[in-house]
Amino acid sequence: MATLFSFSSLHCVCFSSSTPSSFSSSSSSPSFAFCSFPLRSRTSTLKVQTIKKLVVKAVEEETQQELNAEQPSISEAQPVVVPISPSDTLTMFFQAEGTVNEIDIPALTKVLEETEGVTDLKIQLAEGLAILELKKLTTVQATGVASGLVETIQGSGFKLQTLNLSFEDEEVAVA
Repeated sequence: MATLFSFSSLHCVCFSSSTPSSFSSSSSSPSFAFCSFPLRSRTSTLKVQTIKKLVVKAVEEETQQELNAEQPSISEAQPVVVPISPSDTLTMFFQAEGTVNEIDIPALTKVLEETEGVTDLKIQLAEGLAILELKKLTTVQATGVASGLVETIQGSGFKLQTLNLSFEDEEVAVA
């Protein structure tokens, strides 16, 4: 731990070759005198002003950072749109086998028909086994499309046992 001492005056040692008559001696050796110069209290007011300026500056910077954090950036406000070329589109063939209650089929059908890109929806129920087939247009870059469909059908009461997926390029399908 350091201790800081503050003095209100400046002290120095002065070298003098001449000595006052009261301190004269037989030898002509040089003498030293101790001088004191009082200082004004201006230094302490300058320190206080400097500290106040630093505190005000820090508060202004913190306020500016908070304002910047509250404003959404341009990239957050506008979604990025990437054009999809025909070579990037795929048709996913989705076939799920499992069980479902007959009363849940209309709700399941409605949810899947409202899903974007779903076509050729068929739900067959025979001897307690349900077979759900559909086609969904998707892209090469899309991830989680099949898992999203699985969550949708399971959320509608379908108990999945087997899942078959296959994909076909749109270029091949058109030709």
